[in-house]
Amino acid sequence: MPHAAARSGRRGAGATGRRWRAVAALGALASTLAVAAFGAGAGTGRSAAAAEPRDPAIGPGLEWVAHRDNPFRQGDDPDFINSDLAFTGDHLVQGNFAGFSVWDIADPGNPELRATVPCAGGQGDVSAVGRVVIVSIDETMSSDACDAVRVPETEENWEGLRIFDLTDPAAPRYAAAVRTRCGSHTHTVVPDPADPSSVLVYVSAYSRGASLHCTGRNPLQIVRVPLDAPDDAAVVGELDLFDGRSAFGPGDRVPGGAETRSTTGCHDITAYPAKGLAVAACRGDGLLLSIADPLHPVVLQQVRDPAVAFWHSGIFDNDATAVVFQDELGDGFINTCSPAFGADRGADALWSLTGGALERRATFKIPRVQSDLEKCVSHSGGLIPVPGRFIVAQAWLEGGVSVIDFSDPAAPTELTFFDRPTYGYAMDYTAGIWSVYYYDGYLYASDMYDGLEVIRLTDPLFADAARYDPGELNPQSQPTYTWVWREAPVLPAAEAERAALPRLSVEPAAVPEGTTATVAVSLPPGSLDAGETVDVWWMPGARVLATATAAADGSLPSTPVTLPGPLTAGGYDLVARGDRTSDRLALATVEVAAPSPSAAPAARPEGGDLNGWLVAGLTAMVAAVAGGAAVAVLRRRALRRGRPEGPVS
Repeated sequence: MPHAAARSGRRGAGATGRRWRAVAALGALASTLAVAAFGAGAGTGRSAAAAEPRDPAIGPGLEWVAHRDNPFRQGDDPDFINSDLAFTGDHLVQGNFAGFSVWDIADPGNPELRATVPCAGGQGDVSAVGRVVIVSIDETMSSDACDAVRVPETEENWEGLRIFDLTDPAAPRYAAAVRTRCGSHTHTVVPDPADPSSVLVYVSAYSRGASLHCTGRNPLQIVRVPLDAPDDAAVVGELDLFDGRSAFGPGDRVPGGAETRSTTGCHDITAYPAKGLAVAACRGDGLLLSIADPLHPVVLQQVRDPAVAFWHSGIFDNDATAVVFQDELGDGFINTCSPAFGADRGADALWSLTGGALERRATFKIPRVQSDLEKCVSHSGGLIPVPGRFIVAQAWLEGGVSVIDFSDPAAPTELTFFDRPTYGYAMDYTAGIWSVYYYDGYLYASDMYDGLEVIRLTDPLFADAARYDPGELNPQSQPTYTWVWREAPVLPAAEAERAALPRLSVEPAAVPEGTTATVAVSLPPGSLDAGETVDVWWMPGARVLATATAAADGSLPSTPVTLPGPLTAGGYDLVARGDRTSDRLALATVEVAAPSPSAAPAARPEGGDLNGWLVAGLTAMVAAVAGGAAVAVLRRRALRRGRPEGPVS
């Protein structure tokens, strides 16, 4: 987002709940599994979202499930606009230029406001790590106190990071403040390999001209935050990413290219800790970084693009083989989604990443033309975890939300969208969707003035994404997504190791040969994480026979499982595996029993043989038939003569 100095007239004119969500999302997705094309038949839903005059246009395969008003809003005053989002467990933290909000999203269709924390200072970008919330302040304030007021940059001032304790989500506690040289426009959380109980925070900011503290090119500052003692947070490192290299300046602009901003610092850094990489968007430059040693980042590559006016942010694909950069042309104050700007300005740029080097591949821009009453440009978004695909959800300010497939680098495609109409007039400041991220089965979009939007992707393409349980998400620090349920469990070969596995209870434990039987499996309390999804695998065929949800006490309730059949005699393995406890396999062996042998015939008389027995048997049968026939004849005669039946004397 643009620095607050651009604002006219101011410095600047729960675990069980998470599983309930994922299972609900999966159930709804299952109802559309017959749909062949994206969104076909899924329609557009409005669900719990109330109809209003500015109802959005909704693309295929989307359902708008909830809207919540901005609790800070005061008319069109930009001092109270929402900014970025972060997620921890069942809670969403929404930044605001006037503080932040905490929402309970255990039920995505009914987000509940747990707290609003008034603490002035834009732009209020947020991260959430466990019970710690970190907030960026990039406006010069009279002090670090929440009741501080704006002061000119040339006077004594404070700006930097504020840190809060979220132990009680309904009453966050202000724990610490860390001054940084140029404040904190955005920040990025990465693990601290030297101390797992702490995190490192990369502080991104840039100088704006005349200032008491912030002059020249701003270095990257690194803050360590002890999670159990956030009051002790402090700056622990500083690095000029352009030391020994030329930062972009006005003289580097290409005739006919964009009015690219000079590099006076970085706007945003997106880290991928598991890959040891990060990308920095630094106004006039893009950087690829190694963060193998996160306290000492190293620049691997510097890239430029004559079509890019403002390198704003970046998004990795899951394999770290591609990156999409956003260009915030016009700082968010103009409509670049119009023919006047063409398809390559204020757009996304797709770069491949191979052999440690970035290479420009393609451009994407939303196809919808926006009114000039609106502000529209590429802005903040994140990866949607679809196996084997590079799909992102991205904000375009008043251009709304776009879901974009970059899997084919030659042809990026918009899959669907969410776009509100104009207010009917032009906002003095910027407006629309600041950011949108996929979390635990839903898209959450932060609307600057209007509030919070909750959207569900209904197409079966997103079934695996809906099942993924992140537990936490800070979008500037990308996780590695794995889909454990897509791969069959591997049982140990050694009998002793098999015997040591937790036992999966199965009733009945034995079934007859030649039948298709149904058994019931279960696990005792404490075996699983509460609310996690559990698959029951048929190991001979490496396939899932049943899917269930762990109870609140960590047990697996009795779950019916129909065995494939008919089965021959032998032992067959069933394995229960939870998505979150995938390293703990529970094993049962179902015994398929052959039928018992039939009873042996009675002993033959001594000296007899088989033929003799057959002859004797046949003779007896003939005699019985003949005797029966004789009796029948006598009965008929007696009836004709009128005498009662009686034996022949």
